[in-house]
Amino acid sequence: MAVRAERPDPHTAVMRELLVRYLDAWTPAVLRSHRRATYVETVPDDFATSALRVFGEFADRLTGHQLDVVILGSLTTALTELGAAPGLSLRSVADPADLTVTGPVLAHLDVGAGALDEPTAWRLVASLGPGKAREVLLALPPAAADEVTEYRTRLRAAGLPYAVTVELADDDRRVRLLLFATSSDKHLATFKNELWAADEFAGIRYRDPRDAEHSLVDISLTPQLLPLRRALLDELARRGTCTVADLQHHTLHETIYRPADTVGVLTSAASSGAITREPAKGRLSPRTVVSRRP
Repeated sequence: MAVRAERPDPHTAVMRELLVRYLDAWTPAVLRSHRRATYVETVPDDFATSALRVFGEFADRLTGHQLDVVILGSLTTALTELGAAPGLSLRSVADPADLTVTGPVLAHLDVGAGALDEPTAWRLVASLGPGKAREVLLALPPAAADEVTEYRTRLRAAGLPYAVTVELADDDRRVRLLLFATSSDKHLATFKNELWAADEFAGIRYRDPRDAEHSLVDISLTPQLLPLRRALLDELARRGTCTVADLQHHTLHETIYRPADTVGVLTSAASSGAITREPAKGRLSPRTVVSRRP
């Protein structure tokens, strides 16, 4: 009798892909501008293995640089072998309180996978956040909108002012909350691009935890934009009048969408008469002024 293969957890599959996609962008960027950087991983098995494989693909760029990989937990033989590449320094730390880092840092902190609990994760955020070019990818249980707002406040207090918070919901309505926080506007935009470029095979849909309608959105390079339309019209009603660039900034910092998605929403809203624009014709540009129609 054939043994039925266990179906991989869809949340894990999507989070692993997002991590790999972002590391593909983060690694060459950080090696281009710094001689030493640190990656922190709290899931010693799948995620650490995937990260080390990404770093191995940039072996040519590690020449003359040092990338410290710190595992919170135990090192396996497989990890030790993958971390033996020139330019990589692999070590483990049993107690998170003993963690030390150098240079730019990206930390993947997963509460629920491994032994990391939520209070320890937030202590790590507070200790890792201050400093130049620090970033965290934090996976948590689902939380209410007011809790998510508080999380963003804590991230800003830790020196990570730019963040995206997104719920990953599977077909069985199980939800994980993913937070990416950084001190770089550019890196926030990069992460969001990877967020929507992820494969759809895992059966995961996204949801903005601060969306009052709790709309689920399929992962796609051209996602459904109704939640963004509601958010932008609400913001425009609050402001009265502003530029397209202002709303692109709001999209980047306060929603799960990308700045480029703003133009599509506003173009549709102008065509339907929901907003006015100046100039009245032509393509929307960052300097186009828009107003909410009374």
